[in-house]
Amino acid sequence: MMQDTAAEALLRDTGKLWVEAGSVIALRTARISLGDPQAGDEMLRMVTEKVWAGWELGVALAMGQLGHDPETVCRRTVTHYRRAVRKNLRRLSAND
Repeated sequence: MMQDTAAEALLRDTGKLWVEAGSVIALRTARISLGDPQAGDEMLRMVTEKVWAGWELGVALAMGQLGHDPETVCRRTVTHYRRAVRKNLRRLSAND
């Protein structure tokens, strides 16, 4: 029973990440396609954030900070990316 609950929570959080990431992509695409004066900065930020988030996650994995069982590693990975995506969603939504 506990595994089903953990799996459902992971699936729910992964779904939230999917929706939030789609929203960030839409907001960034709109900003870039409309010729926002800061579109170049946004594109650079987008790439830099992705590289940085992946690097941080790789270091955390190598140091054992994500856990040792697959469920914990997956949950912490989703949490790591959701934190960054939500931050971007707040920032991009505030400027609209």
